[in-house]
Amino acid sequence: MATKTTTYTAAQDSTWERIKAALANDWEQTKADFGSDSARDMNQDVDDTIKQAMGADDAFENREQAFRFGYTAQESYRSDHPDWDDDLDARLRGEYAGDYDADRPYIRHAYEFRPTL
Repeated sequence: MATKTTTYTAAQDSTWERIKAALANDWEQTKADFGSDSARDMNQDVDDTIKQAMGADDAFENREQAFRFGYTAQESYRSDHPDWDDDLDARLRGEYAGDYDADRPYIRHAYEFRPTL
């Protein structure tokens, strides 16, 4: 049996990546709404999903878990890892409860954040 190969344009790929992220967030929220202990409540509703699908800026509350994780990781590991490195990345990947690959940029940003007091 022959298989079909579909080639997508760059524009289609870009659109799909945006829609995929919106749907993934929506799915995660749906699981949380139905009581899944493994899903995080993203405090997301339909308008958030539509904004994400349309390419609007991602709301902070949808990335809060990643920011919080990165910042608290900084407090725990900064003495051993003052700068982000591969060892730290591997360690955090193993500890993170969400989609590490999707949230990694937010985790790293929060890890490297140094508030001025």
